[in-house]
Amino acid sequence: MKKHLLFISAFALAFASQAQLINPGFETWTNDLAVPTAMNPNGGNGITGWNDYNFFNYSAVGSSPISVFRCDTAHGGSYSARIRTTIYTPTSYNIYKTWGIPFIGHNYLDTLGIIFNGNVNETTTTFKPGIPFTQNIASLSFYYQYTPQAGDTADFRALLVHQRNAVGGGKFWTTTATGSTWQQGTINFTYVSALTPDTLYILFSSSSLDRHPKPGSLLLVDDVSVVLASGVNDIQMANDITISPNPSGGSFQLSGDKIQMKTVDVFNIYGEKVYSSAPNSYKEKINLDQPSGIYFVRMQTDAGTLSRKVMIAK
Repeated sequence: MKKHLLFISAFALAFASQAQLINPGFETWTNDLAVPTAMNPNGGNGITGWNDYNFFNYSAVGSSPISVFRCDTAHGGSYSARIRTTIYTPTSYNIYKTWGIPFIGHNYLDTLGIIFNGNVNETTTTFKPGIPFTQNIASLSFYYQYTPQAGDTADFRALLVHQRNAVGGGKFWTTTATGSTWQQGTINFTYVSALTPDTLYILFSSSSLDRHPKPGSLLLVDDVSVVLASGVNDIQMANDITISPNPSGGSFQLSGDKIQMKTVDVFNIYGEKVYSSAPNSYKEKINLDQPSGIYFVRMQTDAGTLSRKVMIAK
């Protein structure tokens, strides 16, 4: 099963320069440089692929527990990734907490079980999120088993960016226990920009990244794959609509001198629609009750589809 999936994925992506997943079936594992008792789902220290926070088990960076394990229970092939939510020590939390910002828009909580794609250098305790990816994606799929604690939520996120600006992405959440049955999850991508992506961020968590993660929640993940988009609607850029103030505390106005806005939609960086209206006007006042971060305003006008970026800072 896994060989067929990998073959199909490789065939579909072969024509795309730098557009393929790394270790999509979690078959490659190496011993951790700092923590010999731990293994990580990548080719070694400083190599781009799947990464985790196992090296924080090392005494020099906090002696936190290991949270990601190689698992012999697999959807296909020999292995999957087993992710267990753990409480990290204050020392290690102070080091890694800001690493959550590129992926989730805020600091990590001190309780987490996560795998993400990118490059981690344990020698310098630094990381660079994401893998090179230059194609638009219609959807990202994976197989999982989930055992939540006390109503916890497994959190799956993916984002395409161009020079760290969001292009498109999406989320998949579940609170449902699966038992020992593999379920397929799918993240359908929504696009907020017509820019060509250069990087793909993927993050899988055994607990909610935004509220009350529960220690002991257990997530198995295997066989990650993508379906490339055949085409994405162009989002034209123009200078005829302004946003003021920008940044704002959540309240801002769209003003179009010569362009009438028929519909206005606001998306977060994962492509989730958080506001929608049909003003049929040259001006629109928006009160956005959302967390601080970057949002994208998409407007259908008599001149076409326009897009703007707004920063919410509370």
